[in-house]
Amino acid sequence: MRILGVSGSLRKESFNTQLLTAVRLLAPAGMEIELFDGIGDLPLYNQDLDTREGSPAPVTRWRDAVREADGLIIVTPEYNSSIPGVVKNAVDWASRPLMNAALHGKCVVTMVATPGRGLGRNALTDLGRVLHDCHAQVISGPWVVLTEAEDKLVDVEDEQGRLVPTLCDPSAARLATVQLNALAAAVDAGAGEHAVAPLRSYFAAGRARNS
Repeated sequence: MRILGVSGSLRKESFNTQLLTAVRLLAPAGMEIELFDGIGDLPLYNQDLDTREGSPAPVTRWRDAVREADGLIIVTPEYNSSIPGVVKNAVDWASRPLMNAALHGKCVVTMVATPGRGLGRNALTDLGRVLHDCHAQVISGPWVVLTEAEDKLVDVEDEQGRLVPTLCDPSAARLATVQLNALAAAVDAGAGEHAVAPLRSYFAAGRARNS
């Protein structure tokens, strides 16, 4: 099972990127989490750039990565009580073209890491609503909201001698494990098809009327 992991922060030492790296160690057997590092290269969505003749190379790379994945993990900070613009922009590109969008039917886990105590849930609520409107299947809570993230992520040396971010908070690690297992079960069950079925039926009915 191929899962695409995306961090919603472009900062080099981002807690969200560290959390995304850490949850890879908690993936169930058979799940491979590949990190995508190119959402900062995406231009702002502009339909003039999105034509039948093609789209900018970073867009094609992003859409292909989403389309080829069995599911997604999006780990994002909260900016101004919502999701960062870079996350919304990436979702916008992956939601087009409407009849064949890369996001259609994808099962998605969302998480947030924050250095404070009171942030995160607004971002996850807004991101879930946006993904739902893009016909993706969002795994429900309990969510991973990693508050005071600096104290809950530590670097641990792996077998190759590399320092790897690791969750040292047992409660957060349990929640992340539950979410990843739920994602695996949703992908195996084809749950994402329920999210996109009404749209596909709508287009199919329209084609039938016009034939």
